[in-house]
Amino acid sequence: MNTAVLNPNDAEAQPWYATSFGTAMVLIIAGLIGLGATLVLTYERIQLWMDPDYLTSCDFSVWVSCGTVMQSWQAALFGFPNQFIGIIGFAVVITIGMAIVGGARFANWWWHATSIGLGLAMVFCLWLWIQAVYVINTLCLYCMVIWAVTIPAAVLIFARNVARDLIKVTPRTKMIITTAVWPAIILLYVVIAASIMLRFGEAMF
Repeated sequence: MNTAVLNPNDAEAQPWYATSFGTAMVLIIAGLIGLGATLVLTYERIQLWMDPDYLTSCDFSVWVSCGTVMQSWQAALFGFPNQFIGIIGFAVVITIGMAIVGGARFANWWWHATSIGLGLAMVFCLWLWIQAVYVINTLCLYCMVIWAVTIPAAVLIFARNVARDLIKVTPRTKMIITTAVWPAIILLYVVIAASIMLRFGEAMF
């Protein structure tokens, strides 16, 4: 990693999310929202440890209950609460974003590692979505907030690496990827929302 002042000229011919400021905002905003939701879940998890009968702040019904989800095996896939992964992951994301605002520049391998990390986080979120909707049969409100910020962060940072030629593709592929970013994010949102409505809509309303 080396440091330099944010370069206003790096916005030229780049999508907004591929500029230094745009990338920093993606990481900081996603990180802050995700960390906030993760900290709330951590607090709720601690309360459940102390009192198994504790009702979490999003125990709205049998269909929306953070308590039910957090007591499932999927909520501790690696032997400890998933929230611990979120605290570390979102803290790192925020730190990277703040470092960029402060003028930091990272090596290409760092951006590849960041994209891979966010990609794995998105895959994990999509797995948790499937588990919540079709296996646990209960939704976690704060978990959905985490899904909602992880997906665009992962997609945008991947597209950022493509736009900056860190990932070598043909010009046509590059154009398709950089212009299809928001349609891809919206499509994922629509698929998740549709699955929730189809699974829980009648019961919830």
